[in-house]
Amino acid sequence: MINWLIDNPAITGILTTLMMWGDWLLTLAQERERKRHYYEHYKSYPIDTIEGNPILRKDVSKFKLFSLKHITAAILFGVFIILFLKYTPTQLSQFYLGFFWGIFLIVITQHVSNLIAYRISRKGIHGKIWMHLRTGYYIQAGRYFAIALLLLVLSVLVGELVLYGITLAAFVSSLRMFIWVKKVPEIDEKDSHPEHK
Repeated sequence: MINWLIDNPAITGILTTLMMWGDWLLTLAQERERKRHYYEHYKSYPIDTIEGNPILRKDVSKFKLFSLKHITAAILFGVFIILFLKYTPTQLSQFYLGFFWGIFLIVITQHVSNLIAYRISRKGIHGKIWMHLRTGYYIQAGRYFAIALLLLVLSVLVGELVLYGITLAAFVSSLRMFIWVKKVPEIDEKDSHPEHK
C-alpha cells in the first residue's frame, strides 16, 4: 500500500489535505462536545482551550468549518507532498511519508480518544478538574511519548521504513508539547484554584 501511495503522488497529496481537514473537523467536534457537556467537568487555565496550536485557537472557538489559516496550510502541504514524492527516492519516501502522515494520524487518534471520553463522561462522572495548561501539555507529551515507545518496539520488530517514520512523528509530537509549554505562563509557586484568584 505504501508503495502505491508513493507511485500516485497526486492522490497521496489530496489524501494528505483531506487528512489535515479531518483533523480540523475532529478538533471542532471535540470543542463542541466540550462546550456542550464536558465543561462541567474540565477547564484549563490560565487559557481555557483544547486547541494546542495558539495560531488556530480563535478559529476553533468560533467553530469555523473552513479556517483560512488551516485550509491554506492543508492545501500547501498537500502540494508539497505531491512534489516531494515525485522527486524523492522510494525508500526515503517511505520513511518521510510515514513521518508526515504519522504526525496527523497520531493527533487524529487523540481526538477520537478525547471525543469518546467526553461522550462517556455525560454520565457517571462528577466534580470538576481545573488543570493548568502547562500540566495538560506535559500529560499530552507523556501520551505521545508512550505511543512513540510502542512504535519504536514495533519498528525494530518489523523493520519497515514507514513505521520508523511514524515512530519519529510520535517523538516529534511529544517534543512539540514541550515547545508549546513555553508559550504558557509559568505555574505560580502558590498555585490556587482559578476561581479563588
